[in-house]
Amino acid sequence: MQDAGYKKRMVVLAAQLACAAGLFISPALAGGPGSSAAAFLKFAPSPRATAMGESYASVTEDAYAAYWNPAGLANVEQAEVAVTYNDSFGEVTHQYLSAAFPLSYGSTLDINITRLTVAPFQGYDAVGRNTTKVQSSDMAIGVAYGRTIVKDEIERPVINVGANLKTINETLNNVSANALAADLGAVYYLRPANYWLSKVQAQEYRFALTVRNLGSGLKYDKVTSPLPTSVTLGSSWLSHPYGSATLILSMDHTIANDEKYSVSLGAEYQAFQLLSFRAGFKSGQAIGSGARFGVGFRLSFADLDYSMSPFGDLGAMHKVGMTVKFGKSFARAPLAGRSQRVEKARLISTKARIEKLDLFANDFIRLAKIDLENRQYVSADANLNKAFNLEPGLRNGEWGERQTRLAAIVKELRLKDTPKLKEIFLRDNEQSNVASEAVMAYVNGADLKAFLLSHAALGADPRGEPVFEDLMLTMGRLTRNSVRRDEVLSRAALVKEKLRRSAKYFYVQQFTLAVKECEEAVLLDEWNAVAWTRLGSAYFMLGDKDKTKKAYLKALELNPDDHVTRKFAETQGWK
Repeated sequence: MQDAGYKKRMVVLAAQLACAAGLFISPALAGGPGSSAAAFLKFAPSPRATAMGESYASVTEDAYAAYWNPAGLANVEQAEVAVTYNDSFGEVTHQYLSAAFPLSYGSTLDINITRLTVAPFQGYDAVGRNTTKVQSSDMAIGVAYGRTIVKDEIERPVINVGANLKTINETLNNVSANALAADLGAVYYLRPANYWLSKVQAQEYRFALTVRNLGSGLKYDKVTSPLPTSVTLGSSWLSHPYGSATLILSMDHTIANDEKYSVSLGAEYQAFQLLSFRAGFKSGQAIGSGARFGVGFRLSFADLDYSMSPFGDLGAMHKVGMTVKFGKSFARAPLAGRSQRVEKARLISTKARIEKLDLFANDFIRLAKIDLENRQYVSADANLNKAFNLEPGLRNGEWGERQTRLAAIVKELRLKDTPKLKEIFLRDNEQSNVASEAVMAYVNGADLKAFLLSHAALGADPRGEPVFEDLMLTMGRLTRNSVRRDEVLSRAALVKEKLRRSAKYFYVQQFTLAVKECEEAVLLDEWNAVAWTRLGSAYFMLGDKDKTKKAYLKALELNPDDHVTRKFAETQGWK
């Protein structure tokens, strides 16, 4: 009986040593062998992650996230299956399979399997004599879930959380041990309005926290060994420096119960949305430099990845992985329903990243338009700045000029610093409505119209809120016009005064001045048929038939019953 018990303990010890041998092949070799069980859980899947020095906690957003950080699963937009095969040293092979299924945008379920096998090795009895070959295998089966719990204005993730629950089994011949464990993770996404590299597009900062292998230990006979529990704090910087190119820099800090503190650094440059080059470094490796290298090739339906890790005299470890995508995309084009990015992708490259930039930039433009319509000028200015940070080229277009003008108004009127002023513009009365028209006219480049409307806004109630006086003075400065105190009248009264002056100038044959007054009248009230008729008459007296025709036809459009103007237009052949 004592001999049988001794044999059993020897088998148990052999099992523990076989599992601990994984540390020798694992990328991190600084820990003490035997200090934890289930060392196969430290075999890192994903050649992409390995090539980036295993600094992947804040980068992962694919099916491999079940291992690296379950929170990253929330960013999976399309069902995908990821497979890694690692033919390691000493006839040890590691396989990893993960299948992620988005339930909706920002909510993904995953099933994952980790398996480590060792080629049959020679067994020995209690006195050291050869016995039969010993079979050994390790396996973990997990179910993971990632969810976005906070989103920004256009439904991009701000905070993701996730968990992976798994059952662990180690077997050595007829001896086995089981355990339950969990991996927990969270990711925070930061997209500031201004970046330290202002000309680099769509910069994004990510911060992640991951706790792996929390759970019961593996018990062989009466000996229980803890799982290789670790805590990782990760950060990364993602940007698009040159058009469709993507650059990622990442760093992870890890503390484990069976290893010293380690730091991982990684970089990835993706060109043409097709080919990726990766490099990384992981500290604490006892054999080899700790350097990592790899490449990736992205197709419309699959990602192919390869990594190489030098281990000194032992040679290099090579990993090959594939991620296959299928089914419909659950990604949403914010404010516009379901996205069609993936379905429309070409075979050679999805271009999903650059299309995201365009979509998000345009979505912020749309949000700015809505804000302007709702008189939310501060918010509109902020959204335009976000659009320009995503796509700097937009600043050179029409919205760049509009944002410059809008920012000037927000600054001059101190709208950002005085919430009460923003509320005044929201009022539904003549003064606030005309003032809002003045702001929009200036934003759209109609300087004279904005200048005149600012007078009409103050004229609606000269004893009203001081902001309307400030608006008139601001418009004077911005448009480089002198304030006309005699024209501080309501819109209707000001139009009437303009028409009175035009008639006066017409009768004394000062037609140029008559045109000026009529042009300003139609700027204030473009639906005034009388103003258009008088403007046409003044143009006619100046001999400008093209402008005369345009003004008369506009007058007839507004007042079809003006028989005098109609008869004149017919004699000119305009009707």
